[in-house]
Amino acid sequence: MQSLVNQWKESGLSQAKFAAQHNLTLVKFRYWVHKLKPGTDTDSAFIQLNGFSTQGISLRYPNGVELLLPVQTPVAILRSLIQY
Repeated sequence: MQSLVNQWKESGLSQAKFAAQHNLTLVKFRYWVHKLKPGTDTDSAFIQLNGFSTQGISLRYPNGVELLLPVQTPVAILRSLIQY
């Protein structure tokens, strides 16, 4: 799929036209464009936050559920818990 995304970037076509020419749904093609965007799946999108207490990191969801995680919780775990 990376080669198709690269071809699209070089083609000058809209995503819709490119997807149609390659028998892809626009939704699926847009998914891959986003998924393969540089920096999309790296931890560099996160910034370091200072000042956490030694008790841990608290995540509170809109439905009232609250999670208390250790300060050493990997960024990938945090990301999976906050993405929806």
